[in-house]
Amino acid sequence: MKKKLKFLLSLIDATSEYTGKFYGIFLIVFLVGVITVEVIARYGFNRPIPGVHDAMTAYFGAYYLMAGAYTLLVGAHVRVDVLWMHFKPRGRAILDLITFPLFLLFMGVLVVYGWKFAMAATWSSSAGWILEFDHSFLKFPLFPLKWTIPIGGLLLLLQGIAKFVRDVHLVATRKALE
Repeated sequence: MKKKLKFLLSLIDATSEYTGKFYGIFLIVFLVGVITVEVIARYGFNRPIPGVHDAMTAYFGAYYLMAGAYTLLVGAHVRVDVLWMHFKPRGRAILDLITFPLFLLFMGVLVVYGWKFAMAATWSSSAGWILEFDHSFLKFPLFPLKWTIPIGGLLLLLQGIAKFVRDVHLVATRKALE
């Protein structure tokens, strides 16, 4: 049983690491490239590209959502360290277990409503495929970005569950589950 659990946890970790690094490299390179072109067009030629600011805001949102699970995996999420940093690992795990129901509530809302939001941008029961696009000059696709909400939320939820399992193990056995 422990071997299967460790395999499942390592699979969740690997998925979080892969998606975080993929989006951290692929999407950031894309975003930096587009912003560079916009800056050159705006300040070099006095010809800003309409809609780029809105598109970059949306794509940065997708980046943050898809990097969330990786950020949790490496322990880089923002937290209130006023109490947390004064505890040893077992005490930290207990505090994290106490706040886990809030995490579950938030992630449940994010995944469920993110799913509805993404479906509304992709499919209509009366019209079929919608594939929503932006109304700006660029006409950039919105539907893939909206899918990052439930997908990123689900990845973060899975990584949170993996952390929960590790915290329970640490509290119960006083040993970290590797």
